[in-house]
Amino acid sequence: MHVFIVGGGPGGLSLAQSLRKQGISFEIFEHDADENARFQGWAIALHSIIHRLSSSVPSDLPDLRESTNHLSPLKLPYQIAMYLPGRTDRVGFQDSLQFPIIRAERGRLRRWLATNIPVRWGCQVTRIDHDEHGVSVHLADGSIAKGDFLSLQQPSKDLLRVVSLATVVGELTLSGEAFKRQLSLGHSGYMCIRPDLGLIAFVGLHYTLPDGLFGRYYCNYMQTSDISDPNHSLHTASPQEKRDRVLKAIGGMPAELREIYEQTPVEGIRPESHVWRDIELDSLPVGRVILVGDAAHAMTPFRGEGGYHTLIDTLLLGNIFRDINTGAKSKDSAAVREIIACYNKEMLQRGRKAVQDSRELHGNAG
Repeated sequence: MHVFIVGGGPGGLSLAQSLRKQGISFEIFEHDADENARFQGWAIALHSIIHRLSSSVPSDLPDLRESTNHLSPLKLPYQIAMYLPGRTDRVGFQDSLQFPIIRAERGRLRRWLATNIPVRWGCQVTRIDHDEHGVSVHLADGSIAKGDFLSLQQPSKDLLRVVSLATVVGELTLSGEAFKRQLSLGHSGYMCIRPDLGLIAFVGLHYTLPDGLFGRYYCNYMQTSDISDPNHSLHTASPQEKRDRVLKAIGGMPAELREIYEQTPVEGIRPESHVWRDIELDSLPVGRVILVGDAAHAMTPFRGEGGYHTLIDTLLLGNIFRDINTGAKSKDSAAVREIIACYNKEMLQRGRKAVQDSRELHGNAG
């Protein structure tokens, strides 16, 4: 049995590791030229799947927590806090023995998952043909690869729905007392949901530098607005104009929660217009092309569950391929359809709820 994986992100690599452990043949096609071709994102919160993920990969991978923890080398537990209007306390989640959580820096997680995995970089898939007997992948170089199944990680642009949310992103590096103050507000990050101000603010620690003295941070300002309008002001606003807009909007927040936004320099404001998109599917055709992650349930980042649900998909799919690889099931069209139909049903129900929950949370942004 041979499995194609289109997309070399954490989801595709996670599935590849599961297949490698089981001795199932696979091939990864990734259109990026190399692993550094584009920004990989900031972090993924891993909680209920930590043991399953660690158990699904071969023994030659190093320890998951030590390899990916964004707080390392600081000896602090993962901690996300939420600050609400009219309250002096905070709510949130923290890593513990009873409920272990790892906030994995995405670059570190991708490198961990890429251990001993061959990836065909710069490989553009132009067409996919499939029937009950197998899959044919047409590549931009004119070659055609044939296999039994294909896992698709990348969403169709036609299915993506633009979320009406204007976003400004800033990044900066902190040290000394400023770094300590941000850690005290939430070791891993914190969110301010302010319907009274018509905004959501999220501050996250991207990663701690190796000496433990500096922290790289990102801060998002989000407000409900039709960003799909090509004439929206954020599409043409300069970094200075974006910064001024954010500082004016957050003026009603407590000083300690405004601090990092005020410290973010103009050159730390990302110039591009950030447009969030999501997908909500009710059904999928059953066949040998199987959707995973963003291809089936792309979502906004407010609950931090997009990457988490992608990994759940790949863990389930790894088990499914193990089942299909038993005996002659991979050639039994009826058995394949039944197994994939069950996967699609569970994945779509779970993914759709996560998309809706994330969308509901950002409804507080104005």
